[in-house]
Amino acid sequence: MEKNHMETIAYFDASHDMPEEVIAAAGFAPYKILGDVRASNDPADRYLPAFFCPAARSIMTEALARSGQWAGIVVAQGCNATNRHYDVWKRHVPTPFLHWFNTPLKDDDAAVRFMKSELWRLMDAIQRHFDVLVTGEMLARANQESNRLKERLRVFAGLRAEKDMTNREYLSVMIKSMTLPKAEAIREIDAAIDTISNRGPFPGDKVKVLLTGSDVTYPELMDQIDEAGFRVVRDDLSLGERYFANRISESGDPVECLARYYLSIPKPATKVGLRQRLAYLEGALAQSGIKAVISQNLKFCEPYAYDAVLVNNALKSRGYRVLHVEREYTAAPDNPLATRLAAFAEMG
Repeated sequence: MEKNHMETIAYFDASHDMPEEVIAAAGFAPYKILGDVRASNDPADRYLPAFFCPAARSIMTEALARSGQWAGIVVAQGCNATNRHYDVWKRHVPTPFLHWFNTPLKDDDAAVRFMKSELWRLMDAIQRHFDVLVTGEMLARANQESNRLKERLRVFAGLRAEKDMTNREYLSVMIKSMTLPKAEAIREIDAAIDTISNRGPFPGDKVKVLLTGSDVTYPELMDQIDEAGFRVVRDDLSLGERYFANRISESGDPVECLARYYLSIPKPATKVGLRQRLAYLEGALAQSGIKAVISQNLKFCEPYAYDAVLVNNALKSRGYRVLHVEREYTAAPDNPLATRLAAFAEMG
């Protein structure tokens, strides 16, 4: 039977690997668990070692506190943290429905077949557990709604280079896009487009930069970049352009369209595809005329720490100014980061 009320299925996704459209097609509101940098990770630290990525520990802390409000949780394969978390959450996070969604590392034909089988497995699990029906037509409608949201985000993000939009305002809308029901998120994006469109031009005292590396989940870091004189006008983050860079084909089998979409998005450091990742960054820099890149990795976020050496050297060899920093997971002012940003700003 088709659901006639909106409940939430939350998901843990270290990148942009979770097919929210399946959750929406089943009549649930998808909610990306992001954690809270201002809350202590003590609850999660009862089950996870302290050297684990602090953002992932914060996500588990939120799940421990709020899982009773959610109809279920899906953990999507993004990095090794998600793999290990699923095993731990099975024992310690109370929820009536916990599903592991596996994703391929590559994007070839075999990967498309694998992704389709995982999409069918997720649809089957939701249908069986919640006694709901997910038809191809319902999934196609969810894909269309997802495209509408992404199209609006592309318009909103394009204003970064033209208008006086703070880094915090951009991140705030991105977070709403992944935590609110989609229809409500679209209204929020439209309101933000109206507000920013009436702002003054891009401030003359700010430097346009591209931001890459670990995902940024809290606004205080974006504030610190702003205060150092930098405005992020392009990025390749999962809470950023990776989420809306491409659209889902609306022609043909909606499961096939969804599988190919998720394998076509800009590559994170956790996937095979360094050349594609570099190509996206170089394309974004060429399109925007940006000459400066801020590369950062959260402490213990090893995929981006390893990838940064190759990516940043490649960008430097093409004449771009690149700053790389390893940052703490904290809402408090990060003084070492502030010093590095100030020095980068002085380099002109």
